[in-house]
Amino acid sequence: MSCVERFAGHALASALVFAAVLSAGAPFAVALECPVPQPLSHPGILKETPDRIAQVENLLSSSDDENHVQVVVNDLRQRYPGVENAEIINYLMTAYCRVVAGLSGLDSQEQKARMDRFASQLSQIIY
Repeated sequence: MSCVERFAGHALASALVFAAVLSAGAPFAVALECPVPQPLSHPGILKETPDRIAQVENLLSSSDDENHVQVVVNDLRQRYPGVENAEIINYLMTAYCRVVAGLSGLDSQEQKARMDRFASQLSQIIY
């Protein structure tokens, strides 16, 4: 297995683990719990400012349009040459989770369904 195949599997596994964590929540859970954006740069973590994170969240919340996601992915790849797909997936899943958690009137199944759709869409764009 090549490095690219192992990495692609790892990134997809990250997205699937994230989705599985969301689906494993107790049926009585009220709020979607999202990862917290990391303020410090570490290997495997994109360092983004709070303003930039807010911009991405606003863009993702304005529409489920695949083009918006592609724009963000392209921007991240341009600003972070050599960025790994897993980093992009983790960053965007975190941002979108915060968008979904902020929507009112969604029960936990609706939140999970939105996160699942986004993870699938993101996987198709990344790979």
